[in-house]
Amino acid sequence: MFQPVSLKGDSPTPIDENIRKKFIPLYLLIIILSFIPISIMEYYIILYLWRAPFYLIFVLLFPLNLIIMIYLLQFSAILISFLFLKIVNLIHTPKEGIFERNIKDKDYYFWNLRNIIKKWSLFVAASNPFPWLKNRFTLRFFGVKIGKHTLCDNTWISSEFVNIGKNVILGMNSTILTFGIEQDKFILKRILIEDEALIGAKCVLLPGTIVKKKAKLGAHSYSEYNSILEEDGQYKGHPAKIID
Repeated sequence: MFQPVSLKGDSPTPIDENIRKKFIPLYLLIIILSFIPISIMEYYIILYLWRAPFYLIFVLLFPLNLIIMIYLLQFSAILISFLFLKIVNLIHTPKEGIFERNIKDKDYYFWNLRNIIKKWSLFVAASNPFPWLKNRFTLRFFGVKIGKHTLCDNTWISSEFVNIGKNVILGMNSTILTFGIEQDKFILKRILIEDEALIGAKCVLLPGTIVKKKAKLGAHSYSEYNSILEEDGQYKGHPAKIID
């Protein structure tokens, strides 16, 4: 299983290069709409404060204004993406399975469309001064289930078909990958990580992986497609095998 060059994996929302240009107008529309609340807010701030005798107040409040702008942009981007995503999902419901890696295949096409809709909001969330909101808030907003007290701030997590339980630790630079490519086949399958599991640094979980309660996966290991890490088991290797 591999990710071809046509699918850039620099974010949880890769896009097939063969249809990227087709989606650019939609992507730009989402960006423009997400800036509307900021534009309205700044219009009134300038209207009421950028005049005598309020210049000093305007300058003193600028840091606070900047912080509000950052989070207002993030929330508006999420909201716009969420609304577009709801519409698209009504047209074609996301589902797991093995599909043709061809834009004529509806499931593959709409997977790319969902990714382009989520891409801007995830970029904004990851770029703000508190990037942990990308995993703990934004991905949850798109349907990824992340339990309480789970540490996943530095993990690359696919933006759909992921269920993570409570008190889970996901190591730095690990990858939770719910999609994959095998020749001309596109695989999309849910990953389940149950409560109190521990995934070491730089691990890779491939589609269909189930990590049961309190299972541990050693650093630099990866799971196979549809593999099961049993409860309380300790695993390590390429692919991961249970340690006696």
